[in-house]
Amino acid sequence: TEQQVRTARAIVDAKIGHQIVVLQRFGRRTHREEVRTAVGQMRQYRMMLPDANGQAELMGLEGAAAKTYWPCYGSLFPEELKFEERSRQPPRDVANSALGFLYTVLQGECVTALHAVGLDPGIGVLHSTNDRNPSLAFDLMEEFRPLIVDRTVLQAARRRSLTAQHGRSADDKPGVLLTAAGRGTILTAY
Repeated sequence: TEQQVRTARAIVDAKIGHQIVVLQRFGRRTHREEVRTAVGQMRQYRMMLPDANGQAELMGLEGAAAKTYWPCYGSLFPEELKFEERSRQPPRDVANSALGFLYTVLQGECVTALHAVGLDPGIGVLHSTNDRNPSLAFDLMEEFRPLIVDRTVLQAARRRSLTAQHGRSADDKPGVLLTAAGRGTILTAY
């Protein structure tokens, strides 16, 4: 419905806006030109949102903004934790592992909040609705990811409370997992 599209559009707009805030806040003293370029591109994607009709177009703009955001965001980390792209399943570095870990925590909090007010976490407006995923929880957490999780991980890294030593190899799989100390550190920061 049109109301679902309007709601989904508002979610994507807020998320991109919050990503811009994170880049500007942490990149104002260093990486100024890189941040300015990324923010300019992301603002262009935001300006295209009113013309996006439907979930696929909105997710496409969100994805395009993310392709601009993640390399710039990753460059704001201390040298030992820098990354160029978001990686999941498996996370390729400590920063990506910390992001994934806290996204899971935030998702759990969103599912709990939705249940507490009597809403079905499986019925979303931006994310695909199916029996296995809490789509409404994904929708709810989308705009809070940058301000809560992304900011927390970057701040912990820049304060040197999250370090490369907080990562370990996955037992028999590729990727990097957080150590118990790393999970404790990032949960405390959260």
